[in-house]
Amino acid sequence: MTTNGKSVLILLGGLWHDFDGFASAMQSLLEPKGFRVEATYDLDSLLRLGEQRYDLVLSYTCLSQHREGFDDQSPEKLTDAQIDGLAGWIRNGGALLAVHAATVIGESDAALGELIGGVFVSHPPAFNFTVYPVFEQHPITLGLEAFTVHDEFYFETHTPAVQVHMLAFDRGMAYPMVWSKTEGQGRVAHIAPGHSREVWDLQPYRQLLMQTVDWLLKITVGG
Repeated sequence: MTTNGKSVLILLGGLWHDFDGFASAMQSLLEPKGFRVEATYDLDSLLRLGEQRYDLVLSYTCLSQHREGFDDQSPEKLTDAQIDGLAGWIRNGGALLAVHAATVIGESDAALGELIGGVFVSHPPAFNFTVYPVFEQHPITLGLEAFTVHDEFYFETHTPAVQVHMLAFDRGMAYPMVWSKTEGQGRVAHIAPGHSREVWDLQPYRQLLMQTVDWLLKITVGG
């Protein structure tokens, strides 16, 4: 298995999250494995994915309407052109990993939620919960056991196009925590947990991220 120097663009921006901290944590995970990693707050990078020869977009955004006391320069949505640029690139063989609040799409067109495979609805205050792999084997969860996080529990819609790989339970209900889908010639995955370094530094979470990246880029056994 080799990365062949594959290039990852970490897309950042929005509200309520430690974007720089996430980028640093992902660089520490990916760069030692041979990936070239670039982080940006420039959402117009989605218009240039093909010419820049990126292999994977790792999205960690939280696009939301501004509220009093928050930076009014943060983006509230992806433009239609940015969504089209991302979608066209994926359908031609690109890969998208949407982590945590990347499903908070704000005023973006519904096409972005369809592309990711689901949309954020709400979350209660952070608490401890366990994330469980489903019975069906998949390279994303191969060898991964249930693990517990202290995190925001995301309630999200999801489309029939996704395959759910991990679940968590709250008050007798099961909610998807990890899913994947194909999109044309490309691949998309979402990992709902991931609000803070407390989660990013967990070994099973890092294993989950790495196996998801490998599956997205078709460099994993059975991928």
